[in-house]
Amino acid sequence: MTELLAILILVLLNGVFSGAEIAILTIRDTRLQQLVDAGSRRARAVHLLRNQPERFLATVQIGITVVGAAAAALGGATTANTLGTAFGQLGVPARGAEIAALVLVVATISYLSIVLGELVPKSLALRHAERYALFLGPLLWTIAWLVGPAVRVLTASSNLVLRPFGDRTTFSESRLSPEELQELVEQAGKTGALDEETSEIASRALDFGLLTAGEIMLPRNRIDAIPRHATFEEVKQVLLEDGHSRMPVYDGSLDNIVGYVSAKDVLALAWEGRLVVLEDLIRPPLFLPESTRATQILEEMRTRRTAIAFVVDEHGGLSGLLTLRDLIEEVLGVLSTDEDEEAEEFVRLEADGRAIVRGYAPIRELNRELGTDLPEDADYSTVAGYCLALAGGIPQRGATLTAPDGTRLEVLDASPHLVRLVRVVRPSGT
Repeated sequence: MTELLAILILVLLNGVFSGAEIAILTIRDTRLQQLVDAGSRRARAVHLLRNQPERFLATVQIGITVVGAAAAALGGATTANTLGTAFGQLGVPARGAEIAALVLVVATISYLSIVLGELVPKSLALRHAERYALFLGPLLWTIAWLVGPAVRVLTASSNLVLRPFGDRTTFSESRLSPEELQELVEQAGKTGALDEETSEIASRALDFGLLTAGEIMLPRNRIDAIPRHATFEEVKQVLLEDGHSRMPVYDGSLDNIVGYVSAKDVLALAWEGRLVVLEDLIRPPLFLPESTRATQILEEMRTRRTAIAFVVDEHGGLSGLLTLRDLIEEVLGVLSTDEDEEAEEFVRLEADGRAIVRGYAPIRELNRELGTDLPEDADYSTVAGYCLALAGGIPQRGATLTAPDGTRLEVLDASPHLVRLVRVVRPSGT
């Protein structure tokens, strides 16, 4: 009975070491640093262990190996002999009793080692990594100090073996990829761990850095602009009718943008009763290639102190324009800052789960709204562009196109050169 109790204690001790290994490797650096900064001595011990991974891992392995060997030796040397004698008294032949006792001891120790020495402590360590690590950190650091010479020998030996592979005994915390992080944020929103709106904003923010000017811009055919030599009455009419706070100014054609004017500047001069000369109000333009990343656009706008940029193609022609508001809406969604202004809807859901989508709606917006997975490509980023790609040309009104995932796109309104409105029907079961 004493031998069995000793084996059980050794198995539990093995579990302490294996659980501590998982807990200390699992606790996040950021959380650990917070605890260290707060003055926690236990956290400092864990921090020291993580900063010396060779020492930590070798100490854990020494503990597990020594404890496991002791349990096996105790079981083979004493418990098996005791059981063998008991089997012999029951009439089992000596040879058979010895083998049966050994098998039973090995099976029992293996069972206890797997359940109590591995599965249970590791499961607890994963679930309560912080408490587990802080509780055992100081003890492990003390053991690491006591077995220091053995640790150095083991570390040197492992590094010698790893040298041909161009590696060494090190520890680096696993990092989440942007895709994994986005999936975690979206799942948190679905399960209620995060507010749904907060989850959507965070998900959009993670996408933001991947967007380019060509994907965000207002396309050329939707740009309202003022000719360079327009009169004050013409400028006033355009500003009043279109309601934009900034208007591009061109000389001859849209491919020759000379700058932009601010409605605020025009209003200030008109209010003072001074002569409004458009040429005097033109501000210098910021030109960006279509491939410019959204984060770089923000930096350029901040540096140039402007809220509008003009996007040009590889030939220098105007592709579109974008504003600071466009960038903000990529993160926060469509905004309406004026009580008289109606927010522009890219996607309008119908009662049967279908959706009416504007042709110029970005595919990413459609995917967000409907949960579809329509692909984006270097040649197109809008629903209209995707319809052209599927049809191999400009589809006529009434045409029905089917995406590879089964999503059906019905062209409701189109001209000979443009797809304006599309009904999207998701595959059944989605």
